[in-house]
Amino acid sequence: MAQEFYLRPSSLNPLLRMEIINDGRYDFKKSLFDNALQDSTVTFSMRNAETGVLKIAKQKAEIVLAKSEGCEEKYIVQYRWKEREVKEPGVYEGWFEIKFNGNLSEDGIEYPKGNLKIPVEEPLMIYIR
Repeated sequence: MAQEFYLRPSSLNPLLRMEIINDGRYDFKKSLFDNALQDSTVTFSMRNAETGVLKIAKQKAEIVLAKSEGCEEKYIVQYRWKEREVKEPGVYEGWFEIKFNGNLSEDGIEYPKGNLKIPVEEPLMIYIR
């Protein structure tokens, strides 16, 4: 099932926000994943679901610390809309890409490197109407 996000034409709110879920590979040292996120670049892209034409291509997005009920920190990726991007009604597919820069190093610890596209399993469908 797809994740769905609704927005009115020319509306800049709400921001597009998606939680980053730690996959458990780095639970032995939680700070490992947190540090890797801080040394990363995140972008957002969006294409028309019908035509496949890109509407937004690798625009800068943000990683923010989410308010949490528990003691575990959670992160959210978010994108701030530009008016020209949301003028045209339609159905779009969007995704975030986190590029782990791999510039961190510690004795014997390997930080995540490469790119992570989210959402991973279900498409993010954006409805502008």
